[in-house]
Amino acid sequence: MNPTTKGMLWAVSAVLTGSWLPLFYLYTHVSNDPFVWRSWLLVFQVLMLLPVFFLVPAQNKRWLENTRRLLYYWGEGGEPVRVRNALDILRTPVLWMAICFALDLAFWVWAATLIDPLVVTIIFQLMLIGMVWMAARLGRKISGGQRSSPHVIGGKHWTLMFFSFLGAALVIWSETAAVSTLNWLGIAVAFMGTATAVGSLWGTVSIGRMMGWPTRNPHDLVWNATFAAVAGRALALPLTLVGSFLFFPPSGDSFDVTWSMVGLLTATGVFNAAGALSHRYSLYVTSSLSVQRIMFFSPVFQMLWLWLFADVSIANPQALLVGTGIVLLSNLGWQREQL
Repeated sequence: MNPTTKGMLWAVSAVLTGSWLPLFYLYTHVSNDPFVWRSWLLVFQVLMLLPVFFLVPAQNKRWLENTRRLLYYWGEGGEPVRVRNALDILRTPVLWMAICFALDLAFWVWAATLIDPLVVTIIFQLMLIGMVWMAARLGRKISGGQRSSPHVIGGKHWTLMFFSFLGAALVIWSETAAVSTLNWLGIAVAFMGTATAVGSLWGTVSIGRMMGWPTRNPHDLVWNATFAAVAGRALALPLTLVGSFLFFPPSGDSFDVTWSMVGLLTATGVFNAAGALSHRYSLYVTSSLSVQRIMFFSPVFQMLWLWLFADVSIANPQALLVGTGIVLLSNLGWQREQL
């Protein structure tokens, strides 16, 4: 199968499974403290990611070596370099990945309490563009080390990606087509959540490639990236508790973990694991970053799940149809060129 086609199919799988998160959030976010919610979500995400270690048919499952590789960073020559002093730790992707895992969805939820969730969700779509930019940047660095670039994207594809973002924004806008609350603090928190989401997502993919250096086997890379994701979330858990103490001092409001809540958090972890696994494969099986534009279909399915299971009405169906059409046409333009 054409590598680009294979990457496209994995991206479609990532959209279908990862688009459930907003629906699960509606039923699991029962505390005013988003860091407490994020802490529990981290625990269930890790538990649901553990089976991936046995399901992925990787050839080199190097537990000890991968643990050591957490203390590596990308050198100027495009190759992994081990930290030599305490200052070098600031250059390791694992440090920033752990920080980002603690903040990304917590900031997303926090921002939704400060400004209209409609605006927050649109801003959060910029995460995909940021991730592609990071991937292209790493691709140039690695290719500078006398290796072919693992990730490439051209100017015309950046344009199509921008149009895909506009289409996704219209789809989200279709829910109410009106902004009720807006302030600078909420916007700032939303952008910080988007930036940290880029760091957490791309951190696992980048470290997965670093751990498997110089292999290009997608199974090994996905296994390594899953190892990085589990390690990053485990390191992020104490940071979420610190964030809860700093930003939301203890109060009478508590997060009650009932059996129904456990079931919903488990489902969230399962869908997250499946979506993350598919997304990593979509990045590793092909060097074409244009595949990632398919991910902008996520808002379409998010709106579908919310409409079916959360009794959310679509105030502006015209915007929904136009936005979906824009995303579809942007991706069809790429498919005619690539497939």
